[in-house]
Amino acid sequence: MDIVQELLRLFEKQLTENIGSDRAIVFWYDVQSEERDLAEIEQALNEKGIKVWKLNDHNAFQTKVLLELEDTESSYLIYAPFAKPKDEDNFLLDILLYSGKYGEFQADEIAIMMKELRIDHLAIRPFIEEHWAFFKNKQRVAKFKKLLPNNPNANDVKQTMMAVLCDAKSIHPQELLKSVVAKKGGISDDNEALMQMGKYLDVNLFFELIEDYFGVSPKEEHRLSHIIETIVYQHVVSNIDEGVLHVHYPCSVPNICKVFIDDWLKSDEREGLETILLELEQKWNVPQLVEMHTYQAFIRCFTFPIIERKVLDALHELLLNETVLVNEWKSILAERRKGYWYQAHFAQEYELLEKVLDFYEWKIIFERDDAPKNEQEWFSLYTEKYYRIDQLYRHIYLLYRKGTNLERYEQLIERVTFWYENKYLMTLAAYTDHMLETKLSKQWNIPNVMQQKNFYQHFIRPLLEATRERIFVIISDALRYEIGMELLEEFQQRLNTEVKIIPMQATLPTYTQLGMAALLPGKITGIKEDGTIYVNDLSTKGLQNRNNILQMYEVDSIALKMEDFIQLTKDEGQEYIRGKRVVYLYHDAIDAIGDSSKTEAYTYEAVENALERIKAAVRKLTGTYEAVRIFLTSDHGFLYQTSQVEQFQKAESLKGEIYDGNRRFAIGKNLTVPAGAIKVSLDYLGIDCEAVIAKGLNRFTAGGGLRFVHGGAMPQESIIPLIEYRQIKGKGRKSEAERVNVQVASIQKVITSYRFIVPFFQEEKVSPERQPRTLRVAFYRNNERISNEVTITFDSTGEVSERQIEVVFHLLEDRYRMGEICVLRLEDVSGRTTELYAEEEFELKLYSIE
Repeated sequence: MDIVQELLRLFEKQLTENIGSDRAIVFWYDVQSEERDLAEIEQALNEKGIKVWKLNDHNAFQTKVLLELEDTESSYLIYAPFAKPKDEDNFLLDILLYSGKYGEFQADEIAIMMKELRIDHLAIRPFIEEHWAFFKNKQRVAKFKKLLPNNPNANDVKQTMMAVLCDAKSIHPQELLKSVVAKKGGISDDNEALMQMGKYLDVNLFFELIEDYFGVSPKEEHRLSHIIETIVYQHVVSNIDEGVLHVHYPCSVPNICKVFIDDWLKSDEREGLETILLELEQKWNVPQLVEMHTYQAFIRCFTFPIIERKVLDALHELLLNETVLVNEWKSILAERRKGYWYQAHFAQEYELLEKVLDFYEWKIIFERDDAPKNEQEWFSLYTEKYYRIDQLYRHIYLLYRKGTNLERYEQLIERVTFWYENKYLMTLAAYTDHMLETKLSKQWNIPNVMQQKNFYQHFIRPLLEATRERIFVIISDALRYEIGMELLEEFQQRLNTEVKIIPMQATLPTYTQLGMAALLPGKITGIKEDGTIYVNDLSTKGLQNRNNILQMYEVDSIALKMEDFIQLTKDEGQEYIRGKRVVYLYHDAIDAIGDSSKTEAYTYEAVENALERIKAAVRKLTGTYEAVRIFLTSDHGFLYQTSQVEQFQKAESLKGEIYDGNRRFAIGKNLTVPAGAIKVSLDYLGIDCEAVIAKGLNRFTAGGGLRFVHGGAMPQESIIPLIEYRQIKGKGRKSEAERVNVQVASIQKVITSYRFIVPFFQEEKVSPERQPRTLRVAFYRNNERISNEVTITFDSTGEVSERQIEVVFHLLEDRYRMGEICVLRLEDVSGRTTELYAEEEFELKLYSIE
């Protein structure tokens, strides 16, 4: 209700009451006229045809003449900016009386305001009268009205005033304190929000509320900073021994303090808290105290950034000394990942060291394994295990190269690189040389292994005969097996897809012209002196020639450049592929960079670009062109060393009639075989010429860059991925991804302590069929959260014993009834929307507030 509406109500009631009258007269004696802006009221009444006449000490007679002689038809508000006179002194009493019971408006603004704000308790009126200056401002009243709870009591009114004055989101003590500190000037005595509050409210009311809620003992000086320091202190000592810090701040509700800091660090106002924590870190000499203890003392403490530095430095040293316990540190890092500073300021460092930790795990596996006994085992060891070492090294090198302020890890990266290039690659090279010398140089094809030269016949031809599907084939130059595995893992996350990878043995020598020819239909029939490979006696050089060969086997085929095609609009693209059954898309990102000595240093960056472009192409094919089946493969892989190639790895240049060649191979006739090289038979291709490849990690001394190479038989060069990507349509489609199931594994669902552990069990391993699930978990009572909130990602690929996670919960201190029921709520936040996953009831049996 407001004044205008009440006045209009009186006019309407008077006209209804006085049957036959066409006008109404309402008197308003306003003792608060000095504070009144009448213009808005006058305008609103005029719009309804009601005139406003202002009464003063000298115009009573004029008013009587106006109302009874000059204008007897208009309705009037007679506004008197003074108190109502006694009846015997009121010259207009007769008009007031015949206006009836609706003829006088009494503007008790406090009563009106209380009614407007839905405040029914009369006991609150004195407080509002005392603080009436606050309610004179329309903006303040509008905010107050939005924040005030239903059926408010006196404390609600006070807290709502505080919320308005400090621009808080709600009247909850946590939000009030957060807003005072974060938005309005920190914890200094001249805090802007407190100064603003002091204009309209006793600031002691704020301090008393906050101190009571957070269990803080009052302090006369620096009251705000004392409150914040107490809360932060409780956050620190919730997970470390109190004796570590040389300060002490008692508190009766430590869990409320801990949860408050955790929630604040997740909020948009966390920047202000960051500053406070950094200041307290110095004030309490935390860096010196951390230096006095081992990292184990702080492993569950997440308050200060210096603790992250302590943990990172400890892991760094253990990795340098190769004394790290991998499984123990994986658990530690999983715990650290829950903290704010991990993601906010140390994510790059943690990611780098986590990758190195994974690298060390595979290093141990590689060094423990026996040498492969035959070529089948050589092939399977790489495709099932060792490719991960190449993948991890690529990730580590890129993270280090692209990251900021990672110079401190230079020595660690050098050691990782040394082992990768001088132990792993050389050992793998020795295995490969042995396989070449015993069998593979004479008969390259490994039995029961998919051969690159059989790709079209084995995969494309049967589909053309059995279905009417359009088949897309993406051939990405130098996409080696470990990169294909990364793509596979990405694609497996997509809904309504079936994806599998088949490792293929590339043609040897492993270079572009031969590999591209092998992926076409038909049989390789020769190589000319200029290096051109022929299939069915047709040149394979260039798109048009490859089109000709494709169309010999399926007339409705086409070969295009992938980047050109995906840049087209849908209509333009449809013009190219309308009626086509087979579409070959050629992509060259990695080889184009690596094959030049000027750009080979950016090989791993080129891999990242290739991954993104291929993923974009698959999205375009399945979305715009509704592709159902896509094959993704490569012509060959590559070897890459980040350090300089040593002299002992350089072999003498080849001589003879060389048709084609590079740092790792030559093909032609009458070729020499220098030391560090081996001749390989091309009988498996039926080509009447010779090939010589460099053994081990050797490079010939002529032609191209030294660090990025291919052409040889190393598994990184000669084992390539074939990914079959199938989009599921029709009845087989899923509305959402199948995710792992999670259970609360507590046997006794009874809470007897304010700090307690709840175990969770991931029922299935993460796999292509079961994706990870991320849950946000907290305890609730009567729909109000009463504990810290934890976000957990269940992504284990391990066995049963490895799929249980224990989570520490801190219950907010309160007077809980014995036997009262609360609910552990699990919300699924894996996708774009939040959904309730499960709820488990727990019984509260807490005997006292600890």
